Formats: sequence, C-alpha cells, structure tokens
Amino acid sequence: MTTTKEMSSPLKRAHALLEAYSLLSPDALVANFSSNFTHQILPASLSMPIRDREQFAHHALIITSIFTRFAMVPQQIFEDPQKNTVVIYANMLGELVGGLGEWENECFMILQMVEEGSEVKIQSIKEFVDSAKAKVLSEKLKGLDIGGKGDVLRDIGGVKGG
Repeated sequence: MTTTKEMSSPLKRAHALLEAYSLLSPDALVANFSSNFTHQILPASLSMPIRDREQFAHHALIITSIFTRFAMVPQQIFEDPQKNTVVIYANMLGELVGGLGEWENECFMILQMVEEGSEVKIQSIKEFVDSAKAKVLSEKLKGLDIGGKGDVLRDIGGVKGG
C-alpha cells in the first residue's frame, strides 16, 4: 500500500479532495482548485452547466446542506503523469437531512491538474454521475425545506427539478 509520503503531488491533491468532501464544507473543497477551475457533470446529455470556481462553491453549499454526513470512498484511482490527470472511481456514502435515510451512489471523476505557484491544484473536474440514482434522490428531497439555499433538485447534478 502506498503511503501519502510516497504519492505524487497530483495523487496527494486527489486524496485531499476526497477527504474534503467528508467535511461538508464548500471552502474545504474549493481550497483544492486552481483560480481558473471548471466542473462539468457528465454525461453531456444531462445538459448540466459547466461551473467555474464560484459557481461550484454555490453548488457545493447546496449539496452539502442536504447531508448530515458524507464520504467519497475511492474504489480505484489512476494517475497519468504525462497528461497530469488523475481518474477516480468512488462510492458516495452519506446520511440525508430530515430523517430521509442513507444515501449511496457512485461516480467517476477525471481531475486535470495544474501547477499554480508552488502547489499542484485541480484545474478541472469532469464528473460522471449515476443519473438514475440522482433521480431517486430528487424524489426523496421533494418538499424538503433546506433554508432557502437554492433549488436543490436543479443543483444536485443530473436531476431536472419538477
């Protein structure tokens, strides 16, 4: 097993991102991103907007507000040093607010890294989500008041509110 000390800078940043998800803090997530960061939810057929750093922070605020706990548990992580890219296959595990129960999903994330100053940061994330599971989540969240933080159904990713 590889220790954090033996990991490349891109792999360390990928692991830091995964750990940040469990903090349910948009600031912790955004701290891993470059100044020109973009986030895209795939497949493209979902017609989700590409978000910049600020838009992702708003999105993360809404998403983190629907969980009392959340973790991205890596199943496989691959690095392509020549392309400065890390690919993560992860299980998403959490507990929904309002007594709505456990949540489980999976995703693939393609992280494009860039050197910014003396650090490696994430320049872009392309995240492929299980849209069928996202629709199940949308049904669970219908009518849930989360304190006026936005349209949860629209911001979940891959879910069209309705």
